[in-house]
Amino acid sequence: MKRVICIYSGIGIVMLALWYLLLFIPLNKERAAMQLRTEQARQNLVEYQRIMVQLPMYIETYRNLERARVDLNDGLYARDQILELFELLSEQARQRKLKVVEISPPVEELLLLNSILPGSGQPPFLNLTVKLEGGYVGFGKYVQQVETAEFFRGINRCLITTAVDESAPTSYTIGFQALLGGKATES
Repeated sequence: MKRVICIYSGIGIVMLALWYLLLFIPLNKERAAMQLRTEQARQNLVEYQRIMVQLPMYIETYRNLERARVDLNDGLYARDQILELFELLSEQARQRKLKVVEISPPVEELLLLNSILPGSGQPPFLNLTVKLEGGYVGFGKYVQQVETAEFFRGINRCLITTAVDESAPTSYTIGFQALLGGKATES
């Protein structure tokens, strides 16, 4: 009888060991992995809630920064005034049958305009160089019209270039100082 009890006890112990190895250890590992995933999900929810609480503040900060960016861009050199001046100079050249090759303000001038604060009392001046092609009479009338314009503040340079064999059109370069912010709709 002792022998049968030992056999049954041995079989029971072996079955318990098999049950432990085959069922309990994998289930325990799966339960630990599930607890880890649950904890990670809980941490993600806590982070999500923290972000959701701070989201209105982030949105308001973004809007304030966007408004500040727009205000700073508007406070830069008066790009609309510069573009209006370029268009006026081009239109005046077309009226005089001149071809505008290039209108170029120096980059240093544009950067300097950025440093002038609006309303600071400093007038925003811009040195322009206009390169044209066409006839002498048209160029003379163009210069006369520019000199009488409200924005005009003085000639810096003037260069007239003609090819000796007259194979290319006459090229004119006029440099002058313009005051921005004045009326750009001269006739």
